[in-house]
Amino acid sequence: MKNFFIPFCCLLVIVFYSCKSKSDEPGALESLGKLKELSENIVKEAEKSTSRWEERKAKGDTVAMPYKELQAYLPEISGYTTEQGPKGSQTNTPGLGSWSQGEQEYVNGDKRAEVSIMDYNAAHQAFAGLTAMYGLGMSMEDDEKRQGPVDLGIKNVAAYEIVYKKEKRSELTLVAGDRFIISLKSEGEDESFLRSIAKSMKLDELANK
Repeated sequence: MKNFFIPFCCLLVIVFYSCKSKSDEPGALESLGKLKELSENIVKEAEKSTSRWEERKAKGDTVAMPYKELQAYLPEISGYTTEQGPKGSQTNTPGLGSWSQGEQEYVNGDKRAEVSIMDYNAAHQAFAGLTAMYGLGMSMEDDEKRQGPVDLGIKNVAAYEIVYKKEKRSELTLVAGDRFIISLKSEGEDESFLRSIAKSMKLDELANK
C-alpha cells in the first residue's frame, strides 16, 4: 500500500499547491522536500482509515448503506424549503467497488444550499488516499478564496472549508468515520452557515458506523 500511495499523494500535493504564489504566504511549502513528509503523512492517515475498514469488515459490514437510509441523515435547514424531494443513487464500478449517495437542495429566496452524503464503505481503496488528505491540516489563500481545515469539535470527523472572497459562497467537506463524505455548499450565506448545518446533523452517529 505504501509503495502506491507515496507517489500518488505527492502528485495530489503538487496539484493542490500548483496555484500558490512563490511568496511567503502562511502555510506555504518551504521546499520540495516537504512533499515527501506530507505524502508520508497521507500514507499514515490512509493506513488508519484502512484499519477502521478492516474492523468493519471483520464484523461483516462490507457494503454501502442503501441511499434511502442515507437520505434520513440529510438535515432540515431553518428558513429554507425543499422544492423537490431528496435524490439518491447507488453506483457500482468494476474494479473500484460500489458507493451510495443521498442529496438534497434547499432554497430561501435567492439563497441556495446543497447537502450530499456519500458512503464509500464498499469502495474504500478507491477513496482512502483522497480522504486522508483532509486530515493533514493543509491550507492556502489567494485573491479568490481561502481554504483549510476547521475544527467542528466532533470526534472522528475531519472538516475542510473553502470560502470565496468575491462572492458570498462557501463549501464544507466532511469525512466521518473514514467512511462517509458529506459535502455542503451554499450561496448567499457566510461560512458560519454551513458549519451550523453540519453541527445539526447526526455526524456522531455516522462517524461510529
